[in-house]
Amino acid sequence: MKMSNLFKTLRNHWKKSLFGAVVISYGINYSLDHYRILKLMRAYCEQAVVSGDTPFIQGKMRRITVILNPAANKRKAKKQFEKYCAPLLYLSGAFVSVIETEREGHAKEIIEKIDPATDAIVIAGGDGTLSETLTGLMRSRGELCRIPVGVLPLGQTNTLAGTLFIDSSKDDHIKWMAEATMAVVKGNTKPIDAFRIEVLKDEKDSAKEGKPVYGVGQIEWGIRRELKRRAESLWYLGPLSQFASLVFTGSGLHTDSTAQHHSRGLITAKLRYTAPCQGCSACYTQRPDLQPESFNNKSNSAASGSKWWNFVSLKKRRAALTNDQKQYHAIINESCSVVEEKIVNTSNLCVSTSNIISDQEKEDAPHVLLTIGPKVKRQGELLTQGLKLIKEENVAAVDKLKAKQIEITPLINDIPKSLIDSNDKKLNVKEDCLSIDNEDYEVRPIKVTVLPNSVKVFCR
Repeated sequence: MKMSNLFKTLRNHWKKSLFGAVVISYGINYSLDHYRILKLMRAYCEQAVVSGDTPFIQGKMRRITVILNPAANKRKAKKQFEKYCAPLLYLSGAFVSVIETEREGHAKEIIEKIDPATDAIVIAGGDGTLSETLTGLMRSRGELCRIPVGVLPLGQTNTLAGTLFIDSSKDDHIKWMAEATMAVVKGNTKPIDAFRIEVLKDEKDSAKEGKPVYGVGQIEWGIRRELKRRAESLWYLGPLSQFASLVFTGSGLHTDSTAQHHSRGLITAKLRYTAPCQGCSACYTQRPDLQPESFNNKSNSAASGSKWWNFVSLKKRRAALTNDQKQYHAIINESCSVVEEKIVNTSNLCVSTSNIISDQEKEDAPHVLLTIGPKVKRQGELLTQGLKLIKEENVAAVDKLKAKQIEITPLINDIPKSLIDSNDKKLNVKEDCLSIDNEDYEVRPIKVTVLPNSVKVFCR
């Protein structure tokens, strides 16, 4: 009778019963997830304590400077850092200094004034904070960055952290942050490539020469970047925001309603590039990683981390490094300085480093990969081509170029007015921008140069 009365009550008050079931299910899932997080963090804390109990070499305590962007990830970065990352750093026994950025570009100023005794720099933020910090670091301390850099995925976009800890990023965000922090605690490092972006000057440009910008991810110009920006404005649609950006495109996308090759809607640029080179007499002086000081640094770092019985072969290692250094003077590569030119007319351009490109595109010679996307001439093509661009850049690639240095000169302003149809003006194209590691910059003629093995990052 009691069960019968219970079922009658649930049937008569089905709305309240449904609401109660939803609340109970949410409470159970929240409790289970909270218990899983506590168990996960406890395991990582135990690992950090073990590292903290291990005595440092020569009794020296590591000094770690954390550059935290509290505004990253919709102002959630500070809370996540204090909850999931900071405890692991403190338990490791390191001396941790946390410096928060207060405005855009503040990370560049902070990095120039940090303590010279700092043993590691940890960037707690997204791609924008990473680009700013590396720019300030390489401007002030040279393009061969000897101080190791840690990357904590606390921003909305974390491209480099996704490649360094790809298994964790696919699992859950908390494990991703913990793995990135434990990489700093354990001290495992590897060198990665970076690129230098310089603004090209012409005779008409009377502005002062600007300082270069550095990055480790990619440069985007065109539809893919604008679709990302549009998806951010449609955040309230959740996971459907990317696909909704293809339908509710608004204005400003690189589309050409008249199918003209010389249109205000398409990207028209001149490319000047040189082929990749492993190292020769021509490019020896242009690459910091091949300079004598880099070889000496390698030998010193190898000796400092070695045991006493390995010092027997120290002279042999130094001799081998010296021989490698001298070999580049004797290597002659005629194609190293050959400059090739090409005019492209497309809707999307992307320059990527080896850090984020697929394994099939990697090779021995350091390079950046320029991916030329398709021409999106009509609004209808945006649904098919744009979907490929959102899923993966390489799927919609029309052409690819590998280069050690590439100059990109926009030719939009050089198009004759007679070739611009009146229908193109209805597109209301906004001021064009390109993104460097997901940070927007004004479109200007630029020169991109690869810097092989110039940044040392913490990894697994």
